[in-house]
Amino acid sequence: MQTETYILLHRMIDAATTEHDVKIVLRRFHEIVDTKRDGTTKEDLFDAAWAFCCLGGLYTSLGEPLLAEWSYLESIRLFDKNDMATNAATLSVSLAKLLAAQGRLVDAETQLKQNVEYLMKQWGINSNQVYSAEEELKHFQRTGEIINACQHVWCRACDVDDYGVGFDAEGR
Repeated sequence: MQTETYILLHRMIDAATTEHDVKIVLRRFHEIVDTKRDGTTKEDLFDAAWAFCCLGGLYTSLGEPLLAEWSYLESIRLFDKNDMATNAATLSVSLAKLLAAQGRLVDAETQLKQNVEYLMKQWGINSNQVYSAEEELKHFQRTGEIINACQHVWCRACDVDDYGVGFDAEGR
């Protein structure tokens, strides 16, 4: 697809304010998926994966968590198939947030582990991206909360005190 097409479709998502509008936009993304998902080129696979990702967000906004989950899983699968591990990693975190909000903590943890694996595939085991993803996974395993590791500077559960204040300072 052309750059202008992506921009137009994103504007359609932003402009959809009613359920009726969202369903119209859903149809457009399903058309992309139907024509691109079995494609053989990197461009077709990207378009299908991107459309599935957008469908996941639209289904989430409609309160359809199972359809959102399915869309995100398909997007992750296609991005991985297309050697776009960073995109797959990002969507694994989005899916983990959706699953955690439903109380499906085991499934959310699985997605956060997948995030680490995708980032290792892309950046190597000793990268800062992998270190951050592992930190996010560790925090989730201890607290059930999904965080952004760069904001993880003071956490009793994970024994992180980048401020040097000390955990005994809470009682003061």
